[in-house]
Amino acid sequence: MTNLPALLTEALQDRKLASRFSHGRFDKTMKVAAERQFAEQAIIKNPEIAACLPASIQTAMLDVAYSGLSLAPSLSHAYLIPYGPICTFAPGYRGLLHLAYKSGAVKSVQVNLVHEHDPEFQVWSDEHGRHLRHIENQRGSPGRVTHAYCIANLTAGGPAIIEVMNEQQLSDVEQAAIKRKKGGMVWRGPFRDEMCKKAVIRRASKLWPKDDGGIMQHMMQVSDQHDGAHFEETPDKEPPEQELCITLDQETALNDVVIENGIAPDVAPQWLARYAKSRGYSSIENMPARLYDDAYAALDARSKEAVSGTK
Repeated sequence: MTNLPALLTEALQDRKLASRFSHGRFDKTMKVAAERQFAEQAIIKNPEIAACLPASIQTAMLDVAYSGLSLAPSLSHAYLIPYGPICTFAPGYRGLLHLAYKSGAVKSVQVNLVHEHDPEFQVWSDEHGRHLRHIENQRGSPGRVTHAYCIANLTAGGPAIIEVMNEQQLSDVEQAAIKRKKGGMVWRGPFRDEMCKKAVIRRASKLWPKDDGGIMQHMMQVSDQHDGAHFEETPDKEPPEQELCITLDQETALNDVVIENGIAPDVAPQWLARYAKSRGYSSIENMPARLYDDAYAALDARSKEAVSGTK
């Protein structure tokens, strides 16, 4: 595409990226060519993304594959968000709902915001469960957001699961995102309403039943990995400072050393994944960069040993 910087075109067309995208897909129907085109559209539309480092855009594309959430503008499932020179992947609240519906655990989910000028908002509990009544203001300015709520009806039946977050709780999530340098800019931009909805969905999903296929667990991993607050933490616990993780170039080097020692290219990503899990991390890209040298030495030695043992 003529309007795309040459370095970004080269980064998106990289064969290693395409291979790793295909092997890392959560949704095996997702096509790298289509997602590449959606990324190109986002880059051309937003000059700030075009100014990001090509390696960070490649990392964001791998996050697209891992999440199973498309960048297709018509779906609004996920986005590319620039943070200075770094392009990051961000799941949207519709993307989280997509995964929740796909799991089969929930039959329907309603997510909404309450504003200060809404004439009525009540939440109460009785012997039949929790209930919510909300009447929206239809005239004039709605005012600031005071609450976000999520109502989920489970496929298995039973009373609806209602989760509500007030203004202070939403602000706490925003502050956690700012402190971790992850998501703060989006909270303060035009997508704040969407961030509020995503926050209450993330909190509500902790109460939803898990599915046999693991999609609900995957949804929680995706949301926890790419957002600034973890709801399992106590409210007064200080969120940890964000730690730099292994970069795309380092991950490529780890993948390459395993292949160079004789491990098949289609098996190499599994080696990296198993090593990461052995160290207590969900994936290699979530490991701290300070562990890169240890990872390289271990994978180098183990792959050599495995290949020599088969000869």
